[in-house]
Order: sequence, then structure tokens, then C-alpha cells
Amino acid sequence: MDMGKMEDFLSTILSPQTRKSYKHGIKKCEEFLGGPIESLLGSAEAGKKIEKFFVWLKSNGYTQNSARNMVNGPIQYLKYFDTQVKYRKSLGMYKTEMTTRDHLLTIAEVQEMASVADLKEQVILGLLLLGLRVGDACRLEWKWFDVQDQEAPVALDIRTHKEGITAHTFISQELKDLLAKYLPVLDKNNKYLLQSPRKQHLDEDTLNAILKELAKRALINVRGQLHWHCGRKLFMRTCAENGINQWNAKLMCGKAVEQSIETYINNVQLKGDFRKISNILRLRKLGNGNGRIADMEDAVNLVSGALTELLRPIVEKMWNERQQSSTSLGLIITPDFKNMEPKKLLEEFLKLSKEES
Repeated sequence: MDMGKMEDFLSTILSPQTRKSYKHGIKKCEEFLGGPIESLLGSAEAGKKIEKFFVWLKSNGYTQNSARNMVNGPIQYLKYFDTQVKYRKSLGMYKTEMTTRDHLLTIAEVQEMASVADLKEQVILGLLLLGLRVGDACRLEWKWFDVQDQEAPVALDIRTHKEGITAHTFISQELKDLLAKYLPVLDKNNKYLLQSPRKQHLDEDTLNAILKELAKRALINVRGQLHWHCGRKLFMRTCAENGINQWNAKLMCGKAVEQSIETYINNVQLKGDFRKISNILRLRKLGNGNGRIADMEDAVNLVSGALTELLRPIVEKMWNERQQSSTSLGLIITPDFKNMEPKKLLEEFLKLSKEES
């Protein structure tokens, strides 16, 4: 292995975990080759060698997902140094198999973890419920979350490190309330939200360790591996179970969507979907399980939500009736009542009611 070339290649990879994975895969490939990977640079046979490496891994007991991850390092290394790696798609090298080794995290378990968490750990769990990748969660900056003067949900666009696309997420009222207590205690000379006393920000391993520790304190029966990606799966699963289409779900958590699809999805649509999800993926339960409301804040949220849903069809009907009786010939733009904020919806109702009287 040419260490100079290796360092040059790895310096272009932002994620420490990805760098570690690529380096491990390259070493394993050299074990298979019986020599340095540089022997494949510029070779027309590079693709065939990688195919044989993949088959060798599978024959030595590696799972499909492990073998796929292992060959990715050598492939990216060779491509970086302008070596074409052509392989048969029929081999299924990049096929992903559903793993049963991960813990199937539930929102009830996250809520149990939140009940034993301190303020910083609650913020971490709040970020987990956004469905972001662990590397992106580590690098969030506190200034992005200084939104106390804005009404929730507050739009937040995050440029992801792995794919370089934008996650169009939001800050819920619950997370905003936590941030109101958390932000004042941060070191403002450190730009990161999840600060570390030794480094600028908590790293990926630390976030995973915090999740495991919280599960232990909450007496969660962990079945399989518990790590940050389990929260990402929880977000996507909850979206699917509640009728949110896959494109909106991907855009909110920072997964790639075809440009032709993204063109037709706007921020208003996403806000409506996020509001639906954040009412489910929350750290505190709405009520205590016996039909009683836990506290005044929960009562206000519950009543506000119910009132909003009652008002929407009424306001829409009033607005349509007003337009039918109007003599205006100008261009009329229909408000988006479906995704309108509760406060704005109430203002619209009062205005229409006043006009009718």
C-alpha cells in the first residue's frame, strides 16, 4: 500500500467512519490480491479483479451487506486515481439485503429513554427523531437552531456530508422548547450544537454510545444492535406507516431524490408532512396512557390540533362561497388551507366571519 496515495485519497472523505471502512476494505483487498492495490491502477482487468474479490468474500462467509461495503473502498480508491472499474451488474455486488441484526427501535422506547435523559441527551434524542445521518447530526451548528423568535415548525435546510444533498427538515415546538433551555448554556465560541470538552463536537462513536447508555438506564430490552441509524429507520418507517410518500420522507431526512421528482415538491408540502410526523415522533407522550392529559402544555397542543382540523373545512367553504359571490375579475390565488399554520387559519376564519357579518 502506497501510504502517500492512500492519505491523498482518504483526505477527500469527510466522514471518519467512511474513511475507516474504506481503509479496511482496501487492506482486505490487498490480502486477496497478495500485493498492493496499486497494481490495479490503470489496469483494464481492475473490474474483473474486484468481481473475484467480491466472490472471494462471499465464499469466506461475509454477508451480502458486509461484502458490498468491503468492495466499495477499493472501487472508490481506483476511481479516484482514474482507473475504470467495470463489473457485471448481474453479480449483485451493490445489492442491499435487509438486516435483522439491528434493534427495531420504537417511539415508545425513545420516550422511555427521554424520561431518564438529561437536557443535552434529550436534545440528542430530539435530533435522532429528525432522521438525519449520525455524521450530519455531529456537525450541526447551534446558530441554525437559534429560532426562538419564529413559529414552529421552523424550516431548517441542512447540507449533508455523505451525498452532498440538502435535508429539508424542521424544528418542532417540542425541540424548540428544549433548545430554549439548552442554547444559553453552550460555549458560543464553539460553533457546534453538540459540543465536546475535548473536541469541537461529539463524534459518531460518542453519539452511538450515548444511545446505548440511555437504553441501559431506561431498561430497554435491546434485541440486536442499537445505533444512530436505528433512529433513521424509525423516521422512514413512521412516514411509510402514516401515508407520507417516499419522496417527501427522503427529502426531510436527507436521502437522494431524482431531480425530476424534487421539482414538484415544495416546502409547504413538507411542512404539513413534518407536522403530522412530529405529532407521533415526540419525546413526551400526549397523555399518560389512561385517557387523561399529562399537563397543561399537552392539553393546549391537543385542543389546538383538534380545533385546527375542525376549522380547515369551514374556512375553505367560507372562502369558496365568498369567491363565488365576488365580482372581481382579477387573478385569484387560493390559499393553501391544508398546510396553513393554526394561528394563520384562525386569523383567516375571523376575517371571513367579519366580512360575512
